Amino acid sequence: MNLTKRSRTIVAVALVAAIVLAGSAMVLSTARSPSSDKLQVVTSFYPLYYFSSQIGGDLVEASMLIPDNADPHSWEPTASDMVSVDKADVLVYNGAGFEPWIGTVLDAVNTSGMVVVDTSKNVSLMMSDEVREMYDAAVEAYNAGINATVTATADATAAPVVSASGYLKVDLAHLSDGYGGYVKVISAEGGDLRFFITDSANLTITDVNGTEVEYEMNNGAVSSYPMFNSSKFVELEAGEQYTFHFTSNTSASTGLISVAGVEESEGGEEHHHGLNDPHFWLDPMSAKVQVQNILAGFIKADPDHASVYQGNAANLTERLDKLNQDYVDGLANRTKGAIVTTHEGFNYLAARYGFKAYGATGISADSQPSAQDLANLVDLVRTLNLKYVYSEPIYSDSVINTIASETGTTVLVLDGVHGRTGVHANMDYFQIMYANLQALQTGLEVSS
Repeated sequence: MNLTKRSRTIVAVALVAAIVLAGSAMVLSTARSPSSDKLQVVTSFYPLYYFSSQIGGDLVEASMLIPDNADPHSWEPTASDMVSVDKADVLVYNGAGFEPWIGTVLDAVNTSGMVVVDTSKNVSLMMSDEVREMYDAAVEAYNAGINATVTATADATAAPVVSASGYLKVDLAHLSDGYGGYVKVISAEGGDLRFFITDSANLTITDVNGTEVEYEMNNGAVSSYPMFNSSKFVELEAGEQYTFHFTSNTSASTGLISVAGVEESEGGEEHHHGLNDPHFWLDPMSAKVQVQNILAGFIKADPDHASVYQGNAANLTERLDKLNQDYVDGLANRTKGAIVTTHEGFNYLAARYGFKAYGATGISADSQPSAQDLANLVDLVRTLNLKYVYSEPIYSDSVINTIASETGTTVLVLDGVHGRTGVHANMDYFQIMYANLQALQTGLEVSS
């Protein structure tokens, strides 16, 4: 069985869950018996641990699953992590796809009586650059117009065979319960492919063995791209034939737009697609929303101490407001309008304070840029006349050092605050954010 790396990740987490449930049943059955009277709070990673500790004070016993020196984008829970979650009164996670394992974990543990806090609730989310580029490519194909029309058949064995490229108009067969039918598609591109549906229709894809293809991402309508009813990111084998099955209650036809993505190299690191950029904890105003979500969770779990939590959260919010104002004032006189960093993790921060952030790698920083990507970044740094580029403590410096060497720029540190490591190992959230402000003032050449 040839599993994608994402599939292997899910299987690995599922196996951990099975081991925990089967082998540690006695532990789990008595798990929610805290060793202290404090509220047991498990967070996914450092910023949420810090916010929770500040809000809970002496009333909570907070811990975090992802170690400070681990890349949270590729981290996977162990059996002991599952037991820790099972013991929690409150589980706090970032949301917006940052923890792709969270659903599997929640399915595996006992959540009765547990308050689960998704801190992305009510955060104004931004689409990730990687996904936006794919949507933009689909729009370009859409605007170029239909390049082929095909009629789906009610019988899969009689389905027409087409290639997966461009804008294909699919006329659906009239069925007794609506519209639908089959089309066989040969993929000319291997690896990631994105399929965009223009009209209301459901789509499932199966391989030659009849196995349904697992979607890396499966989205409904996105408001900023109203021409598409849905999109699906999948990995298909080049040259293989797949069966596309459409069903619709309302539409007699639909459009199928295929856009090639980046092929996952064998032996390379895994990568995940998410619709939105999850790095909003770097924007103090979005962090305030996360604080309010955590506060609501604490009050729900421990209403007797609501006033204490509210007071602590108010203090934390005031500090975030001051941080925001210090960034506004500190970057007001910048003379540059862009930065280049190791990975795509600073879009919320950049958008808040009016500059552009370019990442050498994507959201998860686990797919290395191609030689052409590196050349483009070198050209970008030269075009923008930048004197500085940024490394991140948690990631390898090799890519950013290459760019710096080619452009004669100086490497500064800009910390994504995924954890506390490197030069910022002994700092807290605010100390790291102020170190980031200082680095940005240098890189954006703020005039005195």
